[in-house]
Amino acid sequence: MRCGAFFLIALPIAAQHGRYVSESQHPAIGDPKAIAAGAKLYAISCPGCHGPDGSGGRGPNLVKRSLWHPLRDEAIFNAIRNGVPGTDMPPTRLPEDQTWNLVAFLHALIGPASENNVPGDAGSGEQVFWGNKAGCSNCHSIRGKGGRMGPDLTNIGGSSPLAVIKESVLEPSKDLMFLGNEGATVTLKGGKIVKGVARNRDNDSLQLIDEGGELHLLSMADVKELKILDHSLMPGDYRQRLSQDELRDLLAYLSRQVARPKGTIRKANN
Repeated sequence: MRCGAFFLIALPIAAQHGRYVSESQHPAIGDPKAIAAGAKLYAISCPGCHGPDGSGGRGPNLVKRSLWHPLRDEAIFNAIRNGVPGTDMPPTRLPEDQTWNLVAFLHALIGPASENNVPGDAGSGEQVFWGNKAGCSNCHSIRGKGGRMGPDLTNIGGSSPLAVIKESVLEPSKDLMFLGNEGATVTLKGGKIVKGVARNRDNDSLQLIDEGGELHLLSMADVKELKILDHSLMPGDYRQRLSQDELRDLLAYLSRQVARPKGTIRKANN
């Protein structure tokens, strides 16, 4: 088997805020043994195109995409078995059960962190998040509590893969162009200086959230100077600031942050 480039680009997609369009009921999905078996299959045939961790190479990044769209497990299954016409992704000869093992691994790799058994003590991670040592809540909020300058993390576990959450914590300035949260310093023509995060900006206006969480709606006609930082305002020293256990527990806590728990819609309709 050879997993070629453009594996997931050609798969059917629909905007569902990070959820899988239809969560497969196949027993391999979420089964630790199936995921482990799928990881071995992936390691044998797929890293040449998609990287050992799914971060891409000759083929696309499977974990982090500029637009986060959900994928159907069945569509991934069909792409592995049948290939993707017009791309370098060939059909494979894997038996059905092994193909599902590979799908189970990919589901765990690229699916929302909340759907996976992320190791760590979420209770201890909650203390890390809201504590002074990490200082996460100075800029980020969860369910209306916390700072406003950084992105709201109420649904971070339900919308992002674990690898993306981990990278955002440990390497906040990596691929900053995808974040839409550039640090900025604005000097107005009247002399006032405002520092914060530029959420939206164009040639006419700028929306900036300052260090106190206040939103400023600015006309570029009133701006004397605008400096956009080439790095995130989020600290990049969490590997040194936190212990390995604290980092693990923080990721476990963040992975469990879901705005709409699984099954909520189904129960409401019953």
